[in-house]
Amino acid sequence: MTSSGPNDDEHTDPTPLLRGFGNQIRTLREHRSLSRHELGERAGFSGSMIGAFERGDRIADSEAAKLIDVALNAHGVLAVMGDELDQEKYPRRFGRFFRLEAEAVSLCIYDTHIINGLLQTESYALALFNTRLPYREADEIDRLLTERIARQALLTRTPPAVLSFVIEQAALSHRYGGKETTREQLLHLLELGKLPNVTIQVMPMDCEEPVGAAGPLTLVETPKHRMFGYTEVQERGDLISDHDEVSTLTHRYGIIRGHALRPAASARLIRDLAEEL
Repeated sequence: MTSSGPNDDEHTDPTPLLRGFGNQIRTLREHRSLSRHELGERAGFSGSMIGAFERGDRIADSEAAKLIDVALNAHGVLAVMGDELDQEKYPRRFGRFFRLEAEAVSLCIYDTHIINGLLQTESYALALFNTRLPYREADEIDRLLTERIARQALLTRTPPAVLSFVIEQAALSHRYGGKETTREQLLHLLELGKLPNVTIQVMPMDCEEPVGAAGPLTLVETPKHRMFGYTEVQERGDLISDHDEVSTLTHRYGIIRGHALRPAASARLIRDLAEEL
């Protein structure tokens, strides 16, 4: 079986694109007098997966579309839909972003109000979870904390991901959880900044250009070197696959990073803030 097939989520309400793609597969398959099982054997999928594609219950990515196109001798009719299917594969949900994050070859992250979850200490994260509305039960907070820390495996993963962070100085100055928690968090940033694959920059308070006025953003590069954007506000995540929108976010991040302090100067500022506590 191919390893680059659909995602694992069920889709009870297929989009018009998925229904149209599925109808094309079924029409071509029946024209070739092939069963779903026979087509699956040719393309590297199970017969039930072919059925799921045809119904729109599962999303084929661009590679799957090419394999099925070849198996049906469709002359590119199915393969040409690959880019659109890749965009369908990633709806705007938190869970799908975190899946992309875990597999990313690179991340570019700009944060304005809090330190990013990938960089948080347990104490800092716990302070955030304990004050979140609606209030959480203790076991729910434990689960969220475990998930938060598990995500941080990306920092030291093999092969390493290239990680770039720009943090507003205001986010570093907030004393979430108290002085000791804040000091511990700042010192933790200094240690993480020593990792060869991690770059941490601070946007200083005296920056006169409103380059980050549009708010926080994340850019994620997949192992296939596809770029996605991600924005989040009030616990609503928006995963962005449109090429033009992602290009805009990429240029915006470049401008933000260019106005931030260099890594060495950022480390000195973070150390100064920690010593002031």
